Amino acid sequence: PRVNISSHKRSEAVVSTQSTGYGKLEDDQVTITVCIEDHKYNPNNFWNGKWKSKWDVKFPTAGGYAKVEGTMSAQVHYYEDGNVQLLSNKAVEESVQISSPNEGADNVVAFIKKSETEYQMAINENYTSMSNTTFKALRRNLPITQTLIDWHKLHGFQVGKDIMNKS
Repeated sequence: PRVNISSHKRSEAVVSTQSTGYGKLEDDQVTITVCIEDHKYNPNNFWNGKWKSKWDVKFPTAGGYAKVEGTMSAQVHYYEDGNVQLLSNKAVEESVQISSPNEGADNVVAFIKKSETEYQMAINENYTSMSNTTFKALRRNLPITQTLIDWHKLHGFQVGKDIMNKS
């Protein structure tokens, strides 16, 4: 059966967030699977991004503790003047208490929110670090004038004429 989890959507996500949940009961064991997807396509600024996570929650019908296993993935594609992609995945696991249905739902949602927030913050920190080091190393340095050379206008400079005359 489908479970309504709309009240537990990621509040910080962009408008396109989609979530759904499915559940089954087998041998006094309840399994609920929750899938969350969000994406933003921004061709005017030359980038796209997608977030996906899948959460499996397993617990006995008598209550107690639920085992929550989740996998999160982020994909970002930036393609202005180059082609850079980030593909990242992370798996997490936790036991949460479920003494009542509401408490269990709140504890599962709190764990999902905490896990997704920590993962997103780690990606942001990694990206910031990489943009200050790795990405700068990939870029071609500007000349000493700190301006781009217009190679089509090079023939207008004396150096360009000298080079053309010697060729």
